[in-house]
This record gives sequence, structure tokens and C-alpha cells, in this order.
Amino acid sequence: MSNYDTEDGARLFYRVQGKDAGQPPLILVHGWCSNLTHWDPVVRHFGRRHRILRIDRRGMGRSTTTGSGHTAEQHAADISEIAKLEGFRGAVVIGHAGGGPTTLELSRSFPRLVKATVMVDSGMYPLPRLGNANSAFGAVLGGMIDALSGPNGRRAFRQMYSGYFGSKCDRAVSRQAVSEAAKTPLPVAIDELHGMAVSTEKMADGIRKPVLWLTAAVVDQDYIRKHLANVQFAEVVGSGHFPQLEVPAQTNAMIETFIAQL
Repeated sequence: MSNYDTEDGARLFYRVQGKDAGQPPLILVHGWCSNLTHWDPVVRHFGRRHRILRIDRRGMGRSTTTGSGHTAEQHAADISEIAKLEGFRGAVVIGHAGGGPTTLELSRSFPRLVKATVMVDSGMYPLPRLGNANSAFGAVLGGMIDALSGPNGRRAFRQMYSGYFGSKCDRAVSRQAVSEAAKTPLPVAIDELHGMAVSTEKMADGIRKPVLWLTAAVVDQDYIRKHLANVQFAEVVGSGHFPQLEVPAQTNAMIETFIAQL
């Protein structure tokens, strides 16, 4: 367990674990208001043969924030600095959900660091227009921001986060994840939503290395293929929005198969 102090004053909590057995190292990027412990099943599975870096992004988990830098670009820069410090190179970066923009930006902007990419139940979309009914993801983000900004913002947050887990998920797992996420200050949660209002299409257009697009539901594969030159698809069964926690055996097997092909 270590801390990294950024130039602008944030303190980032991270862990480096696992064994270097000649396999590509892994970098794990958590989702919106999540934290590095939500990758525990992945670390347990891959730590025997892979060196693994996982980080609490600024303002989430045990990391602090200066109140700024809640953008894909800054998160990617934070991760790349820690990865460089810890000697990571040629890594497979695995990003979940709201950590998707950061994961794509890291893959696009730091090609020497990233060998391949895994997107876990994340999304691809054009530039969202917040609150605009004609912008599907923009309308979703706008509605979330409005709910969190209201007088019942904390209650709204818990309701949103609870809805991310499928009906078959172990209740102890979902309750713990929601409880941890609810510790995120609402201003950080809101800033992170604003930070997701970027074109992941444009980010993906700049990525040429292999990508695994792993989801819990059917996606428009043809649309994603238009923006990723080298992409494979996988779909887990019986999961909500947190496949790595809800169906870890399926998730780990699919990631392992992808890595074996590199």
C-alpha cells in the first residue's frame, strides 16, 4: 500500500500486488465513485502470474482531491505517473463502467504503457449534451446531476448505486459496495459525472491496439467496431453493472482468454 502526491496537491492511494511470471502486467481502473477494493476478485485470480497496479482515483476511495482534476485526461495522467514510478510498461489496462473514459484516454495517450485494453460494462457514445433529450447519455448524466444536486442528493445516490447490481448478486456484496460508494463526497460524484461528458467515440478512434469489450448486456457491436480497429466482444450471464464482483469466474475467464491471445 502506497500513496502518491500529485503536483496539484492530491494524495492518491494505490496498491501494487502479484507476481511477475512473464505475463503482461495489469492496471485496474475503477468506475464512478468506486474504489480499488472492487477489483479484489480480479487480483485474487490474476495475482499469481501478473503484476497488478490498482488505484483509488482522486476523490474516491482513500484518495484525496483538491476539488479539481475530475476528468479523463487528469485521471489518465495520474495513473500513468504512478505506473511509471512503479515500473509498469506494456500493460493490459482494465477499466470498469464510469472509469471507461479514463481507460480509453490512458490507452490512447500512453501507447508505450498500454499493450491492450479491457472495457468492463462501459459505454461508447458521442459527445453528450447534458440534459438534452436528443442526447441519450447526456440526458442520463443530466438527470443524475440534477438528482444529486437536490436536497435529497444522498438518498438519490444510494438509490442509483443500489440499482447497479443484478437481482442474483450476493446482497452482502452489493450492500458493501453501495456503502463504500456512498462515502464519496457529493461534489466529487457530480464532478465525475461532468467528467464523463466526453466523446468516447473520439477517444476510441485513436486506439489501434487490441480491445476486449466485455458487457453484462447486448451492445451494438457494429457501432463499436466503427471506432475501434481491433476489438473483440464478450458478454457475461446473470450480472448487473459490476461483473467483476457479481460473476467473477465468468469475468476472469473471459479476460484470461483475451490476454492469452495477445
